[in-house]
Amino acid sequence: MVLKRQTVWLLTMLSLIIVLSVYYININNQDFAGVPENNEDQAVNADSEGDLEEQLLDDENVTFVEIEEAENVNTESTLYGSMSTEEMFDTIRLQRQDARGKMKEDYVAVVASADAGAEVQSQAFDGIEALEVMAQKEEVLETLIKAKGYEDALVITEEDQVRIYVKAEDLSKEEAVQINNMAYEELGVSNIRVGYQSN
Repeated sequence: MVLKRQTVWLLTMLSLIIVLSVYYININNQDFAGVPENNEDQAVNADSEGDLEEQLLDDENVTFVEIEEAENVNTESTLYGSMSTEEMFDTIRLQRQDARGKMKEDYVAVVASADAGAEVQSQAFDGIEALEVMAQKEEVLETLIKAKGYEDALVITEEDQVRIYVKAEDLSKEEAVQINNMAYEELGVSNIRVGYQSN
């Protein structure tokens, strides 16, 4: 029994150390993000960003729709019909947080379980880390999008798709491409849907 408690304690401390390490690494990366390394890299990045923007502007598959037109935001759209945009964004955020909280609880239960094998516990631990990293990246991306002048932004990361909704009266194709680029740089996912919701 003492060995099990020590194992649980050790895993808890390791998870705390890893979470703090990821946090400090992200803080350090953000501190140096504004410092240019050299002019050649900046020129190459500017060219590649311009090429990507041109490709996305010409691409007919770039999607941006109002939230009401999107299928399955998290629940039925009739639930959001009577809500203001701010309430809708807050509700979706809470639902996302609750769903991830339940997933994290399940992973923690597996990690703490004496019946689970080491490989299963390791996979559960990796799942916890992935959820935390995903939440941090979504929050950073939402902040970056809001810094571009949008009143609010909502980033929903799923297995193979990222959905981004901004609070705006209108969203041009150029703005959608810019948000798409930001999401690709931050999340590294290419299947991105950008939409907007007016007030």
